[in-house]
Amino acid sequence: MFARERKEALLIYMRQHKKASIRELSEEFHVTGATIRTDLKEMEQQELLIRTHGGAILNQQSVEKESQLKLRRGIFYDEKRRIGKLARQFVNEGDIILIDSGTTMVEFASGLINFESLKVVTNDLTIALELQKSSAIEIVLIGGDVRNHFECTIGAFGTEFLKQISVDKIFLSPNALSIGQGLTTPNEETAAMKKAMIRTASEGYILCDSSKIGKKTFCKFADLNEFSYLITDDGIREEDQKALEDMGLHVLVCGPEESLLKRS
Repeated sequence: MFARERKEALLIYMRQHKKASIRELSEEFHVTGATIRTDLKEMEQQELLIRTHGGAILNQQSVEKESQLKLRRGIFYDEKRRIGKLARQFVNEGDIILIDSGTTMVEFASGLINFESLKVVTNDLTIALELQKSSAIEIVLIGGDVRNHFECTIGAFGTEFLKQISVDKIFLSPNALSIGQGLTTPNEETAAMKKAMIRTASEGYILCDSSKIGKKTFCKFADLNEFSYLITDDGIREEDQKALEDMGLHVLVCGPEESLLKRS
């Protein structure tokens, strides 16, 4: 088990048990006490838990903040969480990635905190604040006007900045996706920002829950053939999946346990 995977599992264990000793965690994860102490120190810096003499307890304030954030993320929370977890498998140590704004993207970004070398460009304030807890992640926050209630930046300042950079991968979420109209969003300034983002990337990933597929809204910002992958949940209709794949898009469907669902 890699350090990143172990810390994710350790956090799940702490959420279940609320507190644990170093010896208990060492036995549970089959690593030395020194390794557990290092993990606990890093997780305390991320405000996930509080170290005690000989162990640690869960940081309840962090749990409450997470619960409040979950409420703000609205419906289809579980689908977004699963999509985000599957999408993280396509991020490699040392990557330079661009992350779009939105609730699905927050779910995706939240699990990046245990990477040991990563550069993230984003216009989402929530994502930037979450990832700044890790000293191993370099964050570039795109400037511009803050869009009220959406916690993201838009405007010419940001789109001009994006003309000057290039990234390995972009992870982006639309408000709607259709075969005829491509990717759309209700706000024209948001559309302009997304267009500028897409131009920076060598490879593109669409993260989109199935409720948005087959829909369209006001402003188009991309064609489907500008992306390599669509990552969605198992609510997608089989005929929609086939039609998208026939267009050359790799459609990855996550099952109920964040696994890749194979369809015949």
